[in-house]
Amino acid sequence: MGLENLMSSVQKSYKKKFGRDRDLEFTLGNEVDPPTGLIVDNPLLEYILDRRYIAYGRCYLTYGKKGNSKTSLFLNLAKLFQQNGGDVIWIETEKAADLDYAAKQGVDLTRLAMPSVDSLQEALTVAEDIIRDLPKAYPEGDTPVLICLDSIAGAIPEYELQTDVTVGETRVGEHARLMSGFYRRIIHPLAHEKAIFLALNQLKDKIGGMAFGAEVPEAMIGGEAARFHSTYQWKMQLTKQLHKKLEGGAERKIGSRHTITCKRNKLGREGNSQQIEYDLYINGGIDWWSPLVRKLGEEYPKLVYKSGAYVRWLIPDVYYDKAQTILDENGDATTTPELIPTDKNMREAELAAIIANSSQAKELIRKEFGIPDLPPVEIIKKVEKENKAKRGKKLTADVEDEISAL
Repeated sequence: MGLENLMSSVQKSYKKKFGRDRDLEFTLGNEVDPPTGLIVDNPLLEYILDRRYIAYGRCYLTYGKKGNSKTSLFLNLAKLFQQNGGDVIWIETEKAADLDYAAKQGVDLTRLAMPSVDSLQEALTVAEDIIRDLPKAYPEGDTPVLICLDSIAGAIPEYELQTDVTVGETRVGEHARLMSGFYRRIIHPLAHEKAIFLALNQLKDKIGGMAFGAEVPEAMIGGEAARFHSTYQWKMQLTKQLHKKLEGGAERKIGSRHTITCKRNKLGREGNSQQIEYDLYINGGIDWWSPLVRKLGEEYPKLVYKSGAYVRWLIPDVYYDKAQTILDENGDATTTPELIPTDKNMREAELAAIIANSSQAKELIRKEFGIPDLPPVEIIKKVEKENKAKRGKKLTADVEDEISAL
């Protein structure tokens, strides 16, 4: 009764201070519904998310040094959104977008919009307008939308574009001030949308900074706003170049190997222990499945046995869909389930292709990874219905004025 009395008393005080037409809602912890998101169906990506989905209505931050595949990861997520009927907005500030490369990564360029911006102020204003106009553009609220700012470090403040500004002239904290105000303004309208905001940023070593353990002191342009407001904070790192020997004997680069370390996760586990590896190919994009097999062979010996260059699946009676050459009247290949062999040594790529087509194997892997189950369907529908009802609603006037003044 004490808690109920407290809530009732606070509600009365709230009405006295802010008006009788204003209500303060209290919700008990057991009544709070989980977030919903875009289902990824990819155990390795789920490992770094600690969820089976990319949560909607959230901000994400990907950062790393130059050449660490931040944009390539965005393009992979763009492909995922498009495969689920979604649209993608790419606010590219560095004037260096390689659309041929994007197409090679599997991105549908017809569902990729790229606003032309010249300054950081323009980029942030366009991003905010996009987020606020989502209810108008998608009145049903059923289309997933990925909005990417690429990148914070590459965007130029307006004052640097003025002709009377000399080289080396700077305004201390300009990037940070703009980013801080931007994030405060988008958090509320984004929260109820079937969309995410992804910011990319470049990492640099911090001269004279302090760090713990073996980590090098780090700094990013734009201050701490992106870190503070992002549900997920992913650090990218290049670990290896991938080469292939051609018939003539010469070697050519075909891709690279990278790690993602989840430095922050408001929805699950985080820290340096939550790390995955993936392979990126110039033609073909990101391969999640071969690195998944490597991780299983090295860290989860109950599932996969690894010996040299060969691996073997160990759990019996697990099926996968094997495509047959028989076509039906519509020209579609029929599929029949087939057991994953437990007595056959395979190459990484072979077992990876099998796991990618086995819902049973993926469920076993999720169980070993400790990935939580999806919320019940009725809860997902309830949350989506409530979010749709809240779309486009503005904050109260006094709170809007307070944010605008910051």
